[in-house]
Amino acid sequence: MQIGIIGLQTSGKTTIFNALTHGHAETSAGGGEKDANRGVAHVPDNRIDFLVNIHHPKKTTYASVEFTDVAGLAKGSGKEKGFSSRFLGDLRDMEALLIAVRIFKSDSVPHPEGAVDPARDLDAVMTELILADMTVIEKRLPRIDESWKKQVDKRKELDKEKESLKRFLEALNNDQPIISIDPTSEEINLYIRPYGLLSGKQMLCAANVSDLTDQDELDALAKLQEAADRWKMPVVPINAQLEHDLLEFPPEEWDVYFQESGMDGPARGKVIQESYRILKQHSFLTCGPDEVRAWTIPVGMKAQLAAGKIHSDIERGFIRAEVIAFQDWKQYGSEDEVKKAGKFRLEGKEYVVQDGDVINFRFSV
Repeated sequence: MQIGIIGLQTSGKTTIFNALTHGHAETSAGGGEKDANRGVAHVPDNRIDFLVNIHHPKKTTYASVEFTDVAGLAKGSGKEKGFSSRFLGDLRDMEALLIAVRIFKSDSVPHPEGAVDPARDLDAVMTELILADMTVIEKRLPRIDESWKKQVDKRKELDKEKESLKRFLEALNNDQPIISIDPTSEEINLYIRPYGLLSGKQMLCAANVSDLTDQDELDALAKLQEAADRWKMPVVPINAQLEHDLLEFPPEEWDVYFQESGMDGPARGKVIQESYRILKQHSFLTCGPDEVRAWTIPVGMKAQLAAGKIHSDIERGFIRAEVIAFQDWKQYGSEDEVKKAGKFRLEGKEYVVQDGDVINFRFSV
């Protein structure tokens, strides 16, 4: 999965990027053009840890999420001329956007608006996305009409595109992001990604806090949640600076620092879990003496296609899937005990893979 991190200047989005990826990208209060920061976060998964303790494999592979941190947004940038090609290029292939919104207070990093107001800032980011998408579509529609006159053989495709873009534009004119009207997978692949229509991507909000024992921050978080609810967007509080700083400390010392700041632990796993949820993804597992591994697939994927995530030959020569639900693995402790309990299953190519299924694929090519 690929997640783009965006936010207004001074929102702390690069610090969030560092906390999520355990990176060390240089932070700056400025905006403008800059090289995107890219990093990978391994998905915490207790199921993998459990299977590793059983199999002691040569290799352990967790699922991963790639995060891309781009330049900070300035108010008005979407309306004036749309986002730059560089900005859009960095985000074009992202499957979702993580919107960093500032709640933390800092005298050394003043807010450009003079005061911290996370609900206002989230609305400002969404407005910039909507206005920028309107600019792209309004430029594209006349070109479709021109092409329609010249390219007779493509009129069917052009009519289809125009219908979709006009549907998008109607939502945008009503101050709604494109994602709110449930674009089809075809629309996502043909128009939203190629044209960089950012409001057509799934979104979640990272509330960048510093001390949730502070009533002012708690009140600000509640107001941000109200704003996010209007945009139908989940919110995950994260103390990004603390989470990044604690990487220099032994993990057994982390709890006391999180408790002192009003957090129940690192937010890294929660951000990733929400990313999986909004993108409708989950994982199946494979295990053995060579490797224990998590494989990320869309919810609803059938066994034969899931086999192709491992190798195309396994999909092509699929015979059956030997399936054990992870909870059965955990309860009975071994494959032999699972079989004795009658929980070992043989499934065909039409079987819909469930989250946490431990699968061994049988195939012949």
